[in-house]
Amino acid sequence: MIRYFTLSEGYGLRGWKFLPYALQALNFAKTEFFQKPDFKLLLNCDGHTAIDWDALTPEQQKKYEEWEKLGFIRPCDGRQHLLPEQEYRFYPARFKEYVQWSITGRCNFRCRHCFMSAPHAAQGEPTWDELMTMLDAFERCGVHNLQITGGEPMVRRDFWELVDEILRRGLTITTLYSNGLLVTDAFLDKLETRGIRPSIQFSFDGVRHHDWMRGTPGAEKIVLDALKRCQNRNIPTSVSMVICRESAGCIRESVKLMASLGVRSMKVGNASPLGEWRNETEHFLSRDEVYQTFLDYIPHFFADGAPLSLILEGFFDYDKLSDSVSSWFEKGIKEAHFGKVLMCGHVRRGIYVSPKGNVLPCMSMVGGPIEEQFPNMLETPLEEILDGDSSYMTITSARIGDFMEHNPDCAACEYRTDCCGGCRALAVRDHPTDYLSVDLDTCRYFKGGWKAKKDALLRRIGRL
Repeated sequence: MIRYFTLSEGYGLRGWKFLPYALQALNFAKTEFFQKPDFKLLLNCDGHTAIDWDALTPEQQKKYEEWEKLGFIRPCDGRQHLLPEQEYRFYPARFKEYVQWSITGRCNFRCRHCFMSAPHAAQGEPTWDELMTMLDAFERCGVHNLQITGGEPMVRRDFWELVDEILRRGLTITTLYSNGLLVTDAFLDKLETRGIRPSIQFSFDGVRHHDWMRGTPGAEKIVLDALKRCQNRNIPTSVSMVICRESAGCIRESVKLMASLGVRSMKVGNASPLGEWRNETEHFLSRDEVYQTFLDYIPHFFADGAPLSLILEGFFDYDKLSDSVSSWFEKGIKEAHFGKVLMCGHVRRGIYVSPKGNVLPCMSMVGGPIEEQFPNMLETPLEEILDGDSSYMTITSARIGDFMEHNPDCAACEYRTDCCGGCRALAVRDHPTDYLSVDLDTCRYFKGGWKAKKDALLRRIGRL
């Protein structure tokens, strides 16, 4: 029996340095990697190559059936050809699935807790030519998915010209970050006319506290109105909330409000003495105070029906889709694997690029002294930055074993296989120039008994 398959629309054949066999979703962030024998089978799914089904092994037949079930391929009549964007492309750079890209350091709010000091545009704003240099590099390196942030990205006068250029190149805008002021009906109309529906992540810092935190009268109404507009159009939204001493008591009310507005996921974190609030330490909660705040709230969250996916800064992570509870503080990696596992798993798939063009592991490292340790893609080609000999790769390729060698006390700690050194972004908040420093938040979670307290609570309410 002869059969024909073709790639489903929205998928393309791709390859990168060291990972040459891949199938990439062209409209959202998903990339599947293959071994060479399986990829050779996938190459037959070009719409016109005859596949002698009876000559295949049962295992090979099962592969095709699995790919069809997953939506990667579909049967056809043998008279089709792949679209140009579906044809195999090889990129001579290490794989990065997405970039979180700050296209400006400016903002139209005056947020008290802005770590990159956007009210003063401390990071500046790249010129159009500099944006094009960066965009050229993303395209050249096969970085397909763009998360657009700032500052406030929509304050750029050439914002829509940039969107059109991104789309012209066949790249995808998966996420926009905004305070909501410019997310008007006219703005959403322009997204729809371009046929794109990126998720929009809004900042919301608590019922009755948002105006004060954002330094802008009316900021709360602005973001709530923007969320309602998105809800009416079924545009996916998420929310990031930062708490301080004044606002810690409004988490429950804020989560319920966000859920009522169709927000799918929300993360709550503690404000830090950085940027605008560098010298106003009276507003900040201690680690113990933050963890107690989270512990007090968790029963209310489930009493309210767990209405959305929720992250409480590593302490607690609830996934609505799977109805599961976890904590990214708890790595649970065997000591024998310390030499193989990266300190930060996120750096495998993504990068952050600052308004200055600096390439960092994540956005929360921008504006601090450690930023200067990382290379600038306006000065060095991105493919060189992603090469194994670059300073970026040297830093971000650090393994858990490197951390343990750097921190002998941690290597002797009873929690070492659970903690595994914690989060690098949290670590450099307390040790601004040392990427391999101790993450005191995660350390306190274990040594302060907060994991034990949380586990006891979850058992009591039937969630563990």
